[in-house]
Amino acid sequence: MGFHRQPSTDEQRGARDFVFWHWAQLQYKNPRVQLIKHVDTVITPFARAYLKDGREVLFDLEGMTREEIESRIARTLGKTDLVEKREELMEIVKLNPADFGSKCKRQCMCEVQGQHPCTALLQAPKCMTGKWRWNHNLI
Repeated sequence: MGFHRQPSTDEQRGARDFVFWHWAQLQYKNPRVQLIKHVDTVITPFARAYLKDGREVLFDLEGMTREEIESRIARTLGKTDLVEKREELMEIVKLNPADFGSKCKRQCMCEVQGQHPCTALLQAPKCMTGKWRWNHNLI
């Protein structure tokens, strides 16, 4: 991204504000992406992105506000709403190994080693059934 820090030009203000407010967040959220600032080396503010297939995308940022820059870059290089919804659903569907039931890895809790056997297979002790109390004088 190229921009000037000189406050005399209003065309550069949006790019300066974008770098001030969003640059660190972009670096944090994209650890595998190299982000470079070209400060005070260019006349007009711009942003350049290289895609995985080798193509280059150039953004002219002159006269834009930081919100406009953010929305343009997100629309062009970011994920669409459909892709985000699909990834969210895939995350929900992902099976948790701690879950059990008909659509999970384990049908019953008794299949986990170290757990009490299923009451359908083995009679549970009376103190564990909830129908029997140690001390009947509590009531």
